[in-house]
Amino acid sequence: MSRREGNGGLKGTELAGRPFPQVALPDLDGKRQPILLGTPSVCVIGHSECGTTRLAIPYIKRMHDRRGPGASIVLVLQDDAAAARALLAELRAEMPVRLEADPYPLAREMALSTVPTFFLVGTGRRVERVSEGFERAVLEEMAARLGVMRPFFTADDAAPALRPG
Repeated sequence: MSRREGNGGLKGTELAGRPFPQVALPDLDGKRQPILLGTPSVCVIGHSECGTTRLAIPYIKRMHDRRGPGASIVLVLQDDAAAARALLAELRAEMPVRLEADPYPLAREMALSTVPTFFLVGTGRRVERVSEGFERAVLEEMAARLGVMRPFFTADDAAPALRPG
C-alpha cells in the first residue's frame, strides 16, 4: 500500500545514516509521545488495511516482547484510534503504538512510499537500516540488533521470505 512521498522525493533506502526525526505523535489515548524510546530502536510505519502490515504485526510484537534491555520498538499506524485498537485486539498484539494522520508528518519526513516500512535506529538517532515491506531476513537482522536471541523465526512460522507492501 503506497503512502505519500515527501522529503523532496528522497527514497527511504537513502535515509541510512541520517538522523531519525524527533517527532511526537499521539498514542492510543491521544497523548503525544516520542516515537523512539530507547537505543537501538525499531520504528514500523503501517496501516490497518494493508495486508503486509497485518502479516508483520505478530512479528513486531514478538520483537517487542523479546527485545533486550534499553531497546525499543514502536508501531506507527496511519489510522484513527478506533481502527488501531480493533486491529491490535484482532491480532492480540500489545505494544507501544503511535497514530499518524493526514498530512502524515513522519511519513513525509521519512519519504515513505509504502507501508509497512521498518526503520532500525541506533546511536545518535541515526537510521541504520530501512526495509520496505516484509523481508524476513531483514527482520531477523533487526531483531538481533534489538537483542532478540536467534532464531527469531521458527520452523512453525508461515512468514514468507518477502512480501511487498
